[in-house]
Amino acid sequence: MSENYPSDVKLNENQDGTVSFATEVVATIAGLAATEVDGVASMSSPSSGFADMFTRKNTRNFTKGVRIDLEGNKVAVDITIVVDYGSPVPDVARSIQENVKKAIETMSGLDVRSVDVHVSGISFEREQRANAELDEQHRKMLEKTAEDNAEAPEAPAAEAEAEVGEAEAAEAEADEAQEEAIEAEDAPLDEDEAEEVVEEEEDEEDVLETLRDEETIEAE
Repeated sequence: MSENYPSDVKLNENQDGTVSFATEVVATIAGLAATEVDGVASMSSPSSGFADMFTRKNTRNFTKGVRIDLEGNKVAVDITIVVDYGSPVPDVARSIQENVKKAIETMSGLDVRSVDVHVSGISFEREQRANAELDEQHRKMLEKTAEDNAEAPEAPAAEAEAEVGEAEAAEAEADEAQEEAIEAEDAPLDEDEAEEVVEEEEDEEDVLETLRDEETIEAE
């Protein structure tokens, strides 16, 4: 703001007293309203130079880049900003004009005659931040893929181990069945089984004797 501006704005005067506020309040209101608009990277003074293009919008100097002109209860506002890369400048400027006018008239009671917006530069900080976030997401995806690939061979190994266990169990069952069969052959016969064996042996002897008789007859 120019040093020629009055230090106070007299808003109201009545029998109970006077209401006034510093002119810097108007500039602060305008600066805050401008930084609330999406696409505004920072405020910038016309003579601040290239370094101001990367100034964060949450700076404590809210009057930076704001110039006001008071005539009675009417105010003209001049604002210089840096916009984010990719933001439509006409839309950003229009939103600033609407937001600043509404904020000043609501909070101070002054009439806003005009809001002039000047764009002094473009900031690539938001784009760089977005690219960094994409790189981080890509890195996490690669790490997860590597972990999944490292865990993949464990499943076939577990299946092979299970198959070996099943084969060993089947072999053990076969051995057990064979042992039971051997024991059954060596076990003593009961009375009925013994009689059957004797009858089978007698039948075999009768058959042999018949064959011998037939052979003798043929020889004669």
